[in-house]
Amino acid sequence: MRAALVAGIVIAGTRIASAQIVNVQGALAKPPEEDGVTGDVSLKLNWRTGNNPIFDVGGAATVVLKKGRWLGLAVARGGYGTSRGLTLTRKTFEHLRARVSIAGRWRWEAFIQHEYDQFRRLLLRGLAGTGPAYKLVEQDTVGVLVGVAYMAELEELDNRMGTIDAGEDAFAHRASAYITGHQDLSDKVAIVQTLYVQPRLDQPSDLRIFGELAVQTKLTTHIALRNSFTVAYDASPPDQVETLDTALELALIVTW
Repeated sequence: MRAALVAGIVIAGTRIASAQIVNVQGALAKPPEEDGVTGDVSLKLNWRTGNNPIFDVGGAATVVLKKGRWLGLAVARGGYGTSRGLTLTRKTFEHLRARVSIAGRWRWEAFIQHEYDQFRRLLLRGLAGTGPAYKLVEQDTVGVLVGVAYMAELEELDNRMGTIDAGEDAFAHRASAYITGHQDLSDKVAIVQTLYVQPRLDQPSDLRIFGELAVQTKLTTHIALRNSFTVAYDASPPDQVETLDTALELALIVTW
């Protein structure tokens, strides 16, 4: 038996790996023009029995609030999956961000984030940061934003047997630089590209890089199809975690 429809919302994806950096800029690539609240939600359920039993459930929600010069963003994601008694996925992610226009094309941002991911061995990844951003291009159909922030990061690893860093925790000071841009190809199709670079300030060789290319097609007023491909590199991952991650995803998203 297979179930792939939950409350009328479907998300279908092929994930090759899980990235260390999570892109949240896509939701702010083209901020709303009017004051108010907008957002989107996606859910997935994959349930099979028989020769290839699997139970996999997950979801994501994004809310954007605009009020005058202020933009607020809240993102929450989670997933859980099992097969034949083995856990395949167990992760949660929450991110809060505020952005304010300060002068001309200049912006200032502040954010906090929490993450748990069993398969990346993260019991906890908590961070907080702040810094400026500048709108390089600001047109109706094209926009490019660059930003840089100081980021304080705390990581706690699990006690997985056979690892040389079992149970370790680390506090790091990082820079988080990004460039994100969008282009509307038509009234229904838009491209969003984002690139992050996050070096550790006291050890620049401890570097994380993340890139995402996404194409979003509006099917109806409140339903969109999103295709995305991401590549992430972590120069110093936990023991038994790969340095390079890629992900390919196709999602059907309900917006309001």
